[in-house]
Amino acid sequence: MKDKNIFEWNVLIALFKATIEQTSQLNGQTEREAKMIFNKWQKQGLRLLKLIEELGDEEQLEELTEVIENSIHQLRKSN
Repeated sequence: MKDKNIFEWNVLIALFKATIEQTSQLNGQTEREAKMIFNKWQKQGLRLLKLIEELGDEEQLEELTEVIENSIHQLRKSN
């Protein structure tokens, strides 16, 4: 896989992980149907994650995940 593709996949994986983490902040706040739809989407995403995670660069993925998590933390602090 080309370096550019690896980077783009890593961005996608990091965003997906951040999305899953964000849902934990919404416990008890989402409507039942929306939560059911999201849970189905999450299961499919985790399947995809397993397929593509092994193709990625683990160190780069950790760096991207940290950037996203830090950005979310800053957003929460500003609100």
